[in-house]
Amino acid sequence: MLQKVMVVNDNELLLMIAKKVIAISDFAQETITATDGLQALAYFDALLEQEGHRTLGEPEFMFLDLHMPGMDGWEFLEIFTEKYQTYFPNLKIAILSASVDMTDMLMLVKYPIVVDFINTAIDETVLSNIKAKFFNTVAVNV
Repeated sequence: MLQKVMVVNDNELLLMIAKKVIAISDFAQETITATDGLQALAYFDALLEQEGHRTLGEPEFMFLDLHMPGMDGWEFLEIFTEKYQTYFPNLKIAILSASVDMTDMLMLVKYPIVVDFINTAIDETVLSNIKAKFFNTVAVNV
């Protein structure tokens, strides 16, 4: 089980569902949510202001929606990789998007921190596969 994950999505209902599924499936002990990229960056700013942010449990994984009002996922990725990635080198990001636009897919290559693209809702199978791919646990068919 991961210590902490973050879900960034402007849809409050999807945030609530994701939080429930993550808890039920024992994917992470804690789920942090943000409704846009700016709110997510504010969270990382707050962590950096605290001495020893690594011991406070920075997120190990993030689910990031690309298309949000305010600061979208693209802007978040650009700023995070420029200013924050050196402080949080272990963070892995999966993109959550109903869009399967090839332009989006090609742009993601620019961001090595992005390790997966999920075009479905977060469910137990998605979480099991992420654990297996990135955290050395066995995937379970649910």
